[in-house]
Amino acid sequence: MEWIKLAIYYASYLYFIAAPLVLWLVVRRRGVARYAWAGVATVITLLAYARFVEPRILLTTEHEVVLNRCFERAGAVRIAVFSDTHNGLFANAMPIERIAAAVNAARSDMVLVPGDYIYFLHPDRFDETFAALAAIKAPMFAVLGNHDLGLPGPDLSAPLKDALPALGVRLIDNQPLTLSNSGFAIELVGLSDQWARRQKLSLLEAPSLTPRLVLTHNPATLHDFRLGMHADFLVGGHTHGGQIQLPIVTCLMTGVCGDIAYGLREEKDVQVFTTSGTGMVGLPMRFRVPPRVDVLNVTWRLCGE
Repeated sequence: MEWIKLAIYYASYLYFIAAPLVLWLVVRRRGVARYAWAGVATVITLLAYARFVEPRILLTTEHEVVLNRCFERAGAVRIAVFSDTHNGLFANAMPIERIAAAVNAARSDMVLVPGDYIYFLHPDRFDETFAALAAIKAPMFAVLGNHDLGLPGPDLSAPLKDALPALGVRLIDNQPLTLSNSGFAIELVGLSDQWARRQKLSLLEAPSLTPRLVLTHNPATLHDFRLGMHADFLVGGHTHGGQIQLPIVTCLMTGVCGDIAYGLREEKDVQVFTTSGTGMVGLPMRFRVPPRVDVLNVTWRLCGE
């Protein structure tokens, strides 16, 4: 299947031959034929935009997140999030150097990465591909995604677990951490990918006196929460925001709609943020969902205020 995806990737360069020819036909034809060729020109130009332009646009978007619960101490934390870089098969994936520069410009307290680093990337290329992660200044915490675990593709979790920590990325799959500074004290819980069915959800059973943030690849993990589990905020990726977001069509075909695809929502009394990622799978295109680094300004109040 990979050769088909690569064939589409390289065939897209034919646009630069086809476009002048189609424009010539638009000029030369009359009546219905002119409109038909104009339609063809519009379609192939939109496809070219999705292939050559939008995947190279990197936005930084800020979001305000107010937790529902109150705590013994008010606080705030600024979190940069990027996900689903999917480096490997498609050379037009957003370079890590540009992501790192955007993250540093955000001046966050920490960086959360909900996984899916690779897309058929050979381990021999890990060091050169991800080297720029070492330039990120804020502490970086991450989990692995379904593609990293071989769902689908080869399971490259072992070499990733060697390469990423060497670049300053702390992998926290199924691990809880307590993080604090002068402005905040939080519990950060990493959960492994939902598709692998090895999530240690018992980490959420005990109540937390500080805000509990959950990092996992697939935000649908929330549907596995059982009664008595506690979380205030969940951060995930996986959806790519739909990746190719056609009005109505993408929603009907994939169920990836609205703030489920990208953005902030509340479900089961948990604030959930889904980032739309920076890379691509399937087709080497993004449409109406440009790559993003999201910055979450998370605040919580003192009880009694």
